[in-house]
Amino acid sequence: MSEESVRPEAAEGPQRADRRERVSLVRWCVFPLLGGLVLGTVWVVAAPGGLFYGAGTDYETWDERDLLFGALGLAAGLVVTVALAVGRRRTGLPNRGLSALAGSTLGTLAAWGTGVGLGHVLGSRGVSPSVAESAFGLQALSALAVWPAVVALAVLAFTTLWWVPPRD
Repeated sequence: MSEESVRPEAAEGPQRADRRERVSLVRWCVFPLLGGLVLGTVWVVAAPGGLFYGAGTDYETWDERDLLFGALGLAAGLVVTVALAVGRRRTGLPNRGLSALAGSTLGTLAAWGTGVGLGHVLGSRGVSPSVAESAFGLQALSALAVWPAVVALAVLAFTTLWWVPPRD
Protein backbone atom coordinates (compact mmCIF):
# COMPACT_ATOMS: atom_id res chain seq x y z
CA MET A 1 0.00 0.00 0.00
CA SER A 2 1.50 3.31 -1.01
CA GLU A 3 1.84 6.23 1.40
CA GLU A 4 -0.34 8.47 -0.75
CA SER A 5 -3.32 6.13 -0.58
CA VAL A 6 -3.25 6.30 3.24
CA ARG A 7 -3.32 10.07 3.47
CA PRO A 8 -6.81 11.61 3.27
CA GLU A 9 -5.55 14.54 1.17
CA ALA A 10 -4.52 12.19 -1.61
CA ALA A 11 -7.99 10.64 -1.73
CA GLU A 12 -9.71 14.03 -1.91
CA GLY A 13 -7.41 15.64 -4.37
CA PRO A 14 -4.76 18.25 -3.71
CA GLN A 15 -6.99 21.23 -4.57
CA ARG A 16 -9.67 20.26 -2.11
CA ALA A 17 -7.08 19.64 0.62
CA ASP A 18 -5.50 23.06 -0.04
CA ARG A 19 -8.89 24.72 0.18
CA ARG A 20 -9.66 22.97 3.47
CA GLU A 21 -6.29 24.07 4.85
CA ARG A 22 -6.93 27.70 3.85
CA VAL A 23 -10.39 27.63 5.42
CA SER A 24 -8.89 26.19 8.60
CA LEU A 25 -6.25 28.94 8.74
CA VAL A 26 -8.89 31.62 8.24
CA ARG A 27 -10.90 30.08 11.09
CA TRP A 28 -7.86 30.27 13.36
CA CYS A 29 -7.72 34.02 12.60
CA VAL A 30 -11.44 34.80 12.76
CA PHE A 31 -12.46 32.98 15.96
CA PRO A 32 -9.94 34.81 18.20
CA LEU A 33 -10.99 38.06 16.56
CA LEU A 34 -14.63 37.39 17.44
CA GLY A 35 -13.55 36.33 20.92
CA GLY A 36 -11.84 39.71 21.26
CA LEU A 37 -15.15 41.47 20.69
CA VAL A 38 -16.70 39.42 23.50
CA LEU A 39 -13.75 40.04 25.82
CA GLY A 40 -13.89 43.78 25.16
CA THR A 41 -17.55 43.79 26.15
CA VAL A 42 -16.84 41.80 29.31
CA TRP A 43 -13.96 44.16 30.14
CA VAL A 44 -16.03 47.33 29.88
CA VAL A 45 -18.79 45.80 31.99
CA ALA A 46 -16.63 44.26 34.72
CA ALA A 47 -13.66 46.64 35.03
CA PRO A 48 -13.48 49.45 37.59
CA GLY A 49 -14.68 52.65 35.97
CA GLY A 50 -16.66 50.68 33.42
CA LEU A 51 -20.42 50.47 33.24
CA PHE A 52 -21.28 48.95 36.61
CA TYR A 53 -18.33 49.00 38.96
CA GLY A 54 -16.14 51.67 40.52
CA ALA A 55 -15.47 55.28 39.73
CA GLY A 56 -13.35 56.23 36.76
CA THR A 57 -11.97 59.27 38.56
CA ASP A 58 -10.38 57.19 41.34
CA TYR A 59 -6.80 56.76 40.13
CA GLU A 60 -6.29 53.75 42.41
CA THR A 61 -8.64 51.67 40.24
CA TRP A 62 -6.88 52.37 36.95
CA ASP A 63 -4.37 49.59 37.57
CA GLU A 64 -7.18 47.16 38.31
CA ARG A 65 -8.70 48.01 34.94
CA ASP A 66 -5.45 47.07 33.20
CA LEU A 67 -5.02 43.94 35.31
CA LEU A 68 -8.50 42.74 34.39
CA PHE A 69 -7.73 43.26 30.72
CA GLY A 70 -4.51 41.27 31.15
CA ALA A 71 -6.34 38.49 33.00
CA LEU A 72 -8.95 38.27 30.25
CA GLY A 73 -6.13 38.10 27.69
CA LEU A 74 -4.44 35.34 29.68
CA ALA A 75 -7.67 33.35 29.79
CA ALA A 76 -8.21 33.81 26.05
CA GLY A 77 -4.62 32.77 25.34
CA LEU A 78 -5.10 29.61 27.39
CA VAL A 79 -8.29 28.77 25.48
CA VAL A 80 -6.48 29.14 22.15
CA THR A 81 -3.58 27.09 23.53
CA VAL A 82 -5.89 24.26 24.58
CA ALA A 83 -7.53 24.30 21.15
CA LEU A 84 -4.10 24.06 19.50
CA ALA A 85 -3.08 21.24 21.84
CA VAL A 86 -6.18 19.22 21.02
CA GLY A 87 -5.41 19.38 17.28
CA ARG A 88 -1.66 18.88 17.58
CA ARG A 89 -1.68 15.48 15.86
CA ARG A 90 -3.04 16.87 12.63
CA THR A 91 -0.73 18.14 9.93
CA GLY A 92 -0.03 21.83 9.56
CA LEU A 93 0.64 22.65 13.22
CA PRO A 94 3.09 25.50 12.47
CA ASN A 95 0.66 27.09 10.02
CA ARG A 96 -2.26 26.79 12.43
CA GLY A 97 -0.10 28.15 15.23
CA LEU A 98 0.98 31.20 13.26
CA SER A 99 -2.58 31.78 12.15
CA ALA A 100 -3.75 31.52 15.78
CA LEU A 101 -1.02 34.00 16.75
CA ALA A 102 -2.22 36.45 14.11
CA GLY A 103 -5.83 35.94 15.23
CA SER A 104 -4.85 36.48 18.86
CA THR A 105 -3.11 39.73 17.97
CA LEU A 106 -6.22 40.88 16.12
CA GLY A 107 -8.38 39.63 19.00
CA THR A 108 -6.53 41.62 21.65
CA LEU A 109 -6.74 44.76 19.51
CA ALA A 110 -10.45 44.11 18.96
CA ALA A 111 -10.97 43.67 22.72
CA TRP A 112 -9.19 46.92 23.43
CA GLY A 113 -11.07 48.82 20.74
CA THR A 114 -14.43 47.34 21.75
CA GLY A 115 -13.90 48.15 25.41
CA VAL A 116 -12.74 51.69 24.81
CA GLY A 117 -15.45 52.28 22.21
CA LEU A 118 -18.23 50.96 24.41
CA GLY A 119 -16.83 52.99 27.30
CA HIS A 120 -17.11 56.17 25.25
CA VAL A 121 -20.47 55.37 23.66
CA LEU A 122 -22.25 54.07 26.75
CA GLY A 123 -20.54 56.50 29.08
CA SER A 124 -18.18 55.21 31.72
CA ARG A 125 -18.97 55.98 35.34
CA GLY A 126 -17.19 58.80 37.13
CA VAL A 127 -15.32 60.20 34.17
CA SER A 128 -14.00 63.64 34.92
CA PRO A 129 -13.51 65.93 31.91
CA SER A 130 -10.63 67.66 33.72
CA VAL A 131 -8.67 64.38 34.08
CA ALA A 132 -7.95 62.87 30.68
CA GLU A 133 -6.76 59.55 32.17
CA SER A 134 -10.10 58.96 33.88
CA ALA A 135 -11.74 57.97 30.58
CA PHE A 136 -12.16 54.21 30.21
CA GLY A 137 -9.12 52.66 28.56
CA LEU A 138 -5.76 51.04 29.14
CA GLN A 139 -3.03 52.92 30.94
CA ALA A 140 -0.54 50.06 30.57
CA LEU A 141 -0.51 49.23 26.88
CA SER A 142 1.72 46.25 27.63
CA ALA A 143 -1.46 44.42 28.69
CA LEU A 144 -2.20 44.15 24.97
CA ALA A 145 0.71 41.71 24.63
CA VAL A 146 -0.52 39.12 27.14
CA TRP A 147 -2.86 37.15 24.86
CA PRO A 148 -0.49 36.97 21.85
CA ALA A 149 2.45 36.18 24.15
CA VAL A 150 0.67 33.18 25.67
CA VAL A 151 -0.19 31.88 22.20
CA ALA A 152 3.34 32.53 20.90
CA LEU A 153 4.87 30.56 23.77
CA ALA A 154 2.39 27.72 23.18
CA VAL A 155 3.16 27.62 19.44
CA LEU A 156 6.88 27.55 20.20
CA ALA A 157 6.43 24.72 22.70
CA PHE A 158 4.12 22.69 20.47
CA THR A 159 6.26 22.95 17.38
CA THR A 160 9.37 22.13 19.39
CA LEU A 161 7.86 19.13 21.15
CA TRP A 162 5.39 17.61 18.70
CA TRP A 163 5.88 18.84 15.16
CA VAL A 164 7.48 16.50 12.68
CA PRO A 165 8.44 18.06 9.34
CA PRO A 166 6.75 16.49 6.32
CA ARG A 167 8.76 14.01 4.33
CA ASP A 168 9.74 14.98 0.81
